[in-house]
Amino acid sequence: MPFKPLALLLALSPLCAAAQTFGVAVDSKVILRNGAGAIPERPAGDSAAFFKLEDGRLRKLGEVAVPTSYLGPPTSIAVSPRGDLALVVSSSKVDPADPTRYAADDRLSVVDLSGKAPRLVQTLALGVRPSSVKFDRSGDTALVSSNPDNGFVYLSIRGRRAAIAEKSTLAPNMGPLSSAFAPDGKRVLVAQSDAQRVSLYDWRDGRIVQPAIRDMAAGVTPFTVAWCGADLAVVGNFGIPDSGNGDIDTVSLIDLAGARPRVIDTVAVGSAPEDVACSPDGRYAAAAVQNMSNRPADHPWHSPHSLVVLLKIEDRRLRRIDAAPIGAWAEGVAFGDDSRTVLAQSIDDRALHLLRIENERLKPAGAPVVFGNGAPAAIGVAGR
Repeated sequence: MPFKPLALLLALSPLCAAAQTFGVAVDSKVILRNGAGAIPERPAGDSAAFFKLEDGRLRKLGEVAVPTSYLGPPTSIAVSPRGDLALVVSSSKVDPADPTRYAADDRLSVVDLSGKAPRLVQTLALGVRPSSVKFDRSGDTALVSSNPDNGFVYLSIRGRRAAIAEKSTLAPNMGPLSSAFAPDGKRVLVAQSDAQRVSLYDWRDGRIVQPAIRDMAAGVTPFTVAWCGADLAVVGNFGIPDSGNGDIDTVSLIDLAGARPRVIDTVAVGSAPEDVACSPDGRYAAAAVQNMSNRPADHPWHSPHSLVVLLKIEDRRLRRIDAAPIGAWAEGVAFGDDSRTVLAQSIDDRALHLLRIENERLKPAGAPVVFGNGAPAAIGVAGR
């Protein structure tokens, strides 16, 4: 089935000179209905869409039909450091026996971005239900985290093909959700939600080295992590999943310098931060916060919109400086290479929102990119 075109009428001021490749995983199997996620009657088909941010304009490279899923963190798509390859994972599909329910999925799709248009070149069964996927800094290896199956899948990337190099299972009740590699490629942070901790590991020869350098406790349900330069990182603490209790949740700053990494600051950002990102210059962090927007309208803490919360990193502390509304049910968030452009997704309006930091405030930077076939559920940035 062909996909409807994207709305690309963006009017951005010049922001960066070098082209930067983004990937967006689009899930057609989810809508927000009466404050709850639901499967539409006739899903149009999942996809992955790819863009370049160049000379202040977001240019679409193309879109390919691949399976994906909004379930889990918004890290189901990764773009290689060279921007020439993408990996997309799917943890769920519509149950063939009951089209109102999900069934487990284990597929990974490999998309070639080196030509004039993105091209699907491989589909691989992982044998586990994937929660996230990340290229390492070399681009020759990728790490798949599986929360449901409590382990990792290591992928080798050769000739635009992925192969399972190894699988590992962790000690019980760890539940790895997402990961982020250090800028030098020698360490990796893993959010392990079931264990309620963020773990720092050495990364050597394309593998995590056990045991962890250090396990850190940041907040309730660490969900996604991002490096902020060489020795700082942030983690979004999602709170109790699906509780709908309206409690305010947090983002924590991690000091990774020295022999004893530790959490050094935590700030409130609102209910359920789905994703966090850091600006390449290390000055800012951003959180995509659901803000009770995916709850029924009569819920006592319902909000009609999600939030993108802007945090400043200064003197090794976090400071909340602004927040901007986007559509209901926030998903992924990312920075452009200029450290001033912020991209954020929301499921209910099926949109990728473009924001710009001006005088330490978040301002709209053009019309949202609206997806015709489904909801943007994850975002991947080349080299991160």
